[in-house]
Amino acid sequence: MTNEEYLQEIEQYIIQLKQYKEESKTLAAGMIGENFTQDEMFFVSALNRRVQFIDGIVELLNTRNLTCAGVLVRTQLDNLMRVFAAFISKDRTSFIDKYLSGKPIRNMKDTNNQKMTDAYLKKRISEYYPSIETVYNKSSGYVHLSEVAFHESFWTKEDGIVEFSVGLPPREELNPILIECAEVFCYFTEVEYCFFQKVSESKKELDHHIKNN
Repeated sequence: MTNEEYLQEIEQYIIQLKQYKEESKTLAAGMIGENFTQDEMFFVSALNRRVQFIDGIVELLNTRNLTCAGVLVRTQLDNLMRVFAAFISKDRTSFIDKYLSGKPIRNMKDTNNQKMTDAYLKKRISEYYPSIETVYNKSSGYVHLSEVAFHESFWTKEDGIVEFSVGLPPREELNPILIECAEVFCYFTEVEYCFFQKVSESKKELDHHIKNN
């Protein structure tokens, strides 16, 4: 895939990402509703972080910065898993109280009375979204120095000559991986937005109950 072909294909993902950013405004308004509660402090902050990720990934895709795009995919999965943690927490009120006071989510328990470590959250959410485990493990290679960095820096040509790159744009052969980053990022943004939508719908019911009682 040439760089020209890449830029043409990536445009559809960038348009989608910008639509997600616009959608976040409606989601935020829905989650806050008419009666602001402590729950919204958690969910709106997670949504805002997601929007910042969207701004970042758009820039990285445009500049073909594969390493940082891979890191951002991994980070967005962390955000999703923590939003998921609120839904499976043993006591959401206690969960959010502890979160706002700075206590690590890994020390809190879910409905199965298990501590919600990253490994455990990855396992539980993969019951609903099986692909997350593979994507999480693969994108971790961009967060930690691993063989991913080696393969980006060194490669072998057909004649057996080894070439390397430092400080240069990624070679065109890596463009499909960038497309994959965009595809995965969009998919898990939709997943996380489904959770936010559930919060918005729940808040609407709460506002209606307060208004009529």
